[in-house]
Amino acid sequence: MIMNRQEEILNILQEECAEVSQVVSKIRRFGIDQINYHSNKSQRETLEMELGDLQCLINLAVEYKIVEKKKIDQAVKRKRKKLKEWSNIFEE
Repeated sequence: MIMNRQEEILNILQEECAEVSQVVSKIRRFGIDQINYHSNKSQRETLEMELGDLQCLINLAVEYKIVEKKKIDQAVKRKRKKLKEWSNIFEE
């Protein structure tokens, strides 16, 4: 099956989201500095790698005009505002 560019970017974006979710689950179970015996990297290093992969796909979605950077930036600001109100992340 031949996919067009948008389908391929969206498929890989979905896969990367799942991989980030999996690493976060392992961090919660085993700790962020736990070494993964398969890769010999810490879960922190694995998270950094997977977040980089995810960021790459987000960038590609913008580059190929699947989404608009301006709207993503607006959503980021909205989310930070909600988090300041409804989470403890920004408390000192």
